[in-house]
Amino acid sequence: MIIRRILTSPAQPGNPIFAYGLLTIIVLLLIWNIQVLLDAPPSYPYDRCGNLVVALMLLFNHLAFQFRWPAGVAVALRVLALGWTAFGLFYVCYESHMLFPLKSSSP
Repeated sequence: MIIRRILTSPAQPGNPIFAYGLLTIIVLLLIWNIQVLLDAPPSYPYDRCGNLVVALMLLFNHLAFQFRWPAGVAVALRVLALGWTAFGLFYVCYESHMLFPLKSSSP
C-alpha cells in the first residue's frame, strides 16, 4: 500500500516562488544542456548525454512532486519520474562508464 500512497497522495502545497523558480532554473539548465549537446563537435570523445539525463531527472521529479495534478496525471508523472530516476541512476553510475571509458594519459 505504500506504493499506492506514493503514487496517489496529493502534493503538499509549498511556496510558489520555490516551485516556479526551481522549475525555471531546471528548464534553463535543460535548454543549456541541449545547446551544449548540439554545439559539441562530432569528435567529442566523452559522454554527451549524462547531463541531459540528470536534467530530465530533475524536471520529471519536480513536476511530479511539487505541483498538484489530477489523479491520473499525477500517477503517470510519478511513474515516469521514478522510472526515469532508476534509469538515470543506472546510466550515470554504470552505463556511461561502459559506453565512454576514461582514457588513460600514460603511453
